[in-house]
Amino acid sequence: MEAVVKNKIKEKPKYSVWQNTVYLIRLAFERKKFTPWVMLIQSLLTPIIPAIAMFLPVTVVALILGEASMGILILAIVAFTVATVLLQTIKSYLDTVGKSQANSIRHSIIIEDMLRLSLTTDYANLEKKVFTDAREKAYQATDDTARFIYKSIENVGANVFGLILYVVLLVQVNPLILLLTAVTTAAGFFVRRKANKWRHDNDEEQAGYSKRIRYLANVGTNSSLVKDIRLFAMFDWLLDVYRTFLKMRYGWLKRAEKRQYVADVVDCVATFMREGAAYTYLIWLVLFHYLPVDQFVLLFAAIGGFSGWVMGILDEYTLLQRRSLEYCRLREFMEFPNEFKREDGDAIAPEFGKTHELELRNVSFRYPGMDEDTLENINLKITAGEKLAVVGLNGAGKTTLVKLLCGFYDPTEGEVLLDGKDIREFNREQYYTLFTAVFQEFNIIPGSIAENIAQLDSTEPDLDKDRILECLELADILDKVNSLPDGIESILGKDVYVEAVELSGGETQRLMLARALYNDAPILVLDEPTAALDPIAESRLYSRYSELSLGKTSVYISHRLASTRFCDRIVLLEGKEIAELGTHDELLAAGSSYAKLFELQSKYYQDEVEGVEVDG
Repeated sequence: MEAVVKNKIKEKPKYSVWQNTVYLIRLAFERKKFTPWVMLIQSLLTPIIPAIAMFLPVTVVALILGEASMGILILAIVAFTVATVLLQTIKSYLDTVGKSQANSIRHSIIIEDMLRLSLTTDYANLEKKVFTDAREKAYQATDDTARFIYKSIENVGANVFGLILYVVLLVQVNPLILLLTAVTTAAGFFVRRKANKWRHDNDEEQAGYSKRIRYLANVGTNSSLVKDIRLFAMFDWLLDVYRTFLKMRYGWLKRAEKRQYVADVVDCVATFMREGAAYTYLIWLVLFHYLPVDQFVLLFAAIGGFSGWVMGILDEYTLLQRRSLEYCRLREFMEFPNEFKREDGDAIAPEFGKTHELELRNVSFRYPGMDEDTLENINLKITAGEKLAVVGLNGAGKTTLVKLLCGFYDPTEGEVLLDGKDIREFNREQYYTLFTAVFQEFNIIPGSIAENIAQLDSTEPDLDKDRILECLELADILDKVNSLPDGIESILGKDVYVEAVELSGGETQRLMLARALYNDAPILVLDEPTAALDPIAESRLYSRYSELSLGKTSVYISHRLASTRFCDRIVLLEGKEIAELGTHDELLAAGSSYAKLFELQSKYYQDEVEGVEVDG
């Protein structure tokens, strides 16, 4: 079992507590403008309510010593009680409002910010470990930190207001007592901060464990994996792996809690020292300086409250600091760098009916972390309107070549050109709009067939149902859709909708082809579009290929060489390079690798057909 390597580099947080606090308050004003005002009112009410309650016994004692009437005594008690209940009611209501608004801001971060980033970041980032680790830590921060950090800011403010209020009440107390309280509290604070810093510095290790545990926990829910788990009896092995990482994560938590325990012990000792000194001093004032009883009651409560506010400031600040450190992870993820140009790139003006020329010039590409190139010194020009086939054995780099053409990656060396200009100079988002594609891996969104094809909500006025039917016909799946009770309004996605219909792999692939055709971009990319089709459906697609690619520059990837005869030229990738380039007839005449592969596949299909005839 490969162990998770600890991160030994101690990185300084990118943002301070103050910077995060300002950022969060500004964010609250932008998305829920009443949240900062709720926090301010709550910060004021938190110390005021106990202060009013503290003055009730003092007032009662003073009235009794002053021989006030029973009516006045009852009136004072009722007034204090009503004020306390009224303010507490307001505070409880604002607590509910504050939680709701904080959750709303959290959800907007997860859905609007993090989802947008994941969907728009450079494609290459999605395959970088540093990006996936940053995303994992960011999602962990949204679990609790993004929800409760506003409460931490509010609590720090409440304790600061409380401390100021109680200092005013304790002006006659010896400053040394207040100093002792501050010093002993600070001792606990610095020990706690050290424990929190350890958690932050070693969080990389814990994030690695959590990511693996989360993946393994979700394996059983992945319908594409459960068949293998059962057939190959993988359950015990996966469970052992899960337990191993769970044990490693538990060990990390145990080390973290041990440091937290030391901090708690120091805090308890400091509390004993300051509380003992303060109460001893008050008793001394009563015995030797004739401190009035009502003043003793007030100061006794005020010193306890003062200690609580000091402790509250440092405790809440420690908590805010820890959450701020975690929130840094979220902000750092949201600021993950992109290399592709977007708004700062050159615009691509849409021109209806225009076809485009693509070129790979001296292109080499190596995946991050790999020792060897996947493609080396590729030179290829795809003329406007050309139908190009890319063939080769598995691992030859066919899909990588297409990803370079689509702008998902930038080459390690060389250039990818659009109409003679390096695509790195263009707005990459606009460049993507030139392409429509069917890739080997595809996903159905939970929704209607019409929504899956148009990528629009069914209520959108731009959704063209006639165009959808036309594309379904071209993709040879219209008869199947018409056979469904609700036609193009039939719902897909059984994971979400119980009444959803379920299409076969080949039907889904043809549905994705209809989606690509609906997009009607000038460059069509088909990456193994017949992989899930039966021979009859495959043959029908070949016969329609010219119609599908009419007026477009098209790139067709296939390992079935029989499909390539419909293309203008064929590229054979072999040994990281372009081994052969020409028409189907030219490559057969050359008698090299392409011809040998074609002969081998033809023999296989012929044997298969003969076997079927014999069985019949």
